[in-house]
Amino acid sequence: MAVAIGTAGAVSCGGSDSGNSAAASDRTKAAASQPSPSRTRTTPRAADLPKHAVTGDKRPTFGAAGTIAAGYTGQEFLAGLSKDWKLKLDKPVKQEMPDGKKRTYVNGRGGNGVTISAGYADSENMSSLLCRTSTDQSNEFGFLAACTGLDVTGVDHDKASSWLKQAKKETDSLYEKQVAETGNKKEYVVSGVFVSGPVTMILHRAYDKYSLRILGGAVA
Repeated sequence: MAVAIGTAGAVSCGGSDSGNSAAASDRTKAAASQPSPSRTRTTPRAADLPKHAVTGDKRPTFGAAGTIAAGYTGQEFLAGLSKDWKLKLDKPVKQEMPDGKKRTYVNGRGGNGVTISAGYADSENMSSLLCRTSTDQSNEFGFLAACTGLDVTGVDHDKASSWLKQAKKETDSLYEKQVAETGNKKEYVVSGVFVSGPVTMILHRAYDKYSLRILGGAVA
């Protein structure tokens, strides 16, 4: 089984035009000047990442997720998560990303609205996990906390659980503040970043959804 949550952005189309049309030349130059995220994205340093919740326009940018741990497939963890939260896992699917590379995804959905999407940097090793739930679910914290329990050496699960509790509190508070100021209930905020062993975690809140992203190898 393979799973990968893609983080790559759109790739620009470069090229040359041998014609004499100035407009065509301008279009070519404009296309060539657009950076390709898959090539230019750099891995951020943990010290430079936000420690507390910020608005969506200030959210950190990560490098492409890498292998969480050599040989870690996450199969047992996903099976346990699916059993505990009554998720139905779909068959692995490959999706072509904007950088032209194909990533494999395994998605799962529960009757209570919770979803997961697990991804692999290659066909064997897990690179990322995305867990989503509605803000109005009574057990949303328990589900997200369960996702932080990846059975990977080096992850401090006690600290991860404490971080998640604080991250949820801060994102909720900032979200409510933004809504009060703008009147827009579709505000988007993200938590401070948590780094433990080989993984990076960040919590997103967009309107009535929480999204917990767990990435491998995305921070220096």
